[in-house]
Amino acid sequence: MGLRRVSDVGTHASNSKHVLAYVSGLGFGVMSGAFSLVNVLADAIGPATMGLRDGTDMFFVTSAATALCIILLHTFWGVIFFSAVDKSNYLQLLWVLGSHMLVSCLTLLNRRELYFVTLIPAYIVMVITALIAYVVVGGSLNSFKESLKFRRTTLVVSD
Repeated sequence: MGLRRVSDVGTHASNSKHVLAYVSGLGFGVMSGAFSLVNVLADAIGPATMGLRDGTDMFFVTSAATALCIILLHTFWGVIFFSAVDKSNYLQLLWVLGSHMLVSCLTLLNRRELYFVTLIPAYIVMVITALIAYVVVGGSLNSFKESLKFRRTTLVVSD
């Protein structure tokens, strides 16, 4: 559906680059999340696999939370990366590559059951990356405040 929208938008719209970046990032994120969860679920098929190899049962919850974080990060990274390459913004490219390496290396701590040490920094990186992606596509503090305002609408019913 996302790719259909990209092809329907074509090159006439100014935001088609952002839509393509969003769809590509989401696609990579879903593939990454699917592969990581499939590997965990494949290990969980056997008998008595609670926590895998004498670990805690938090491993499965942590794996799901990490997969969610990675899916969202890939979406945001796609938007930032496409824009950074288009505008030759090396600082944003460095953020994408560095934060990707940081979050990937943080998952190595799961082997020692340091789950919160893994998840908290990963989600902090995700929030920062989401803010950068929001600014990259043209968002501002005022537009964010405006989107949060509650607008009362009235429904007119005619007899």
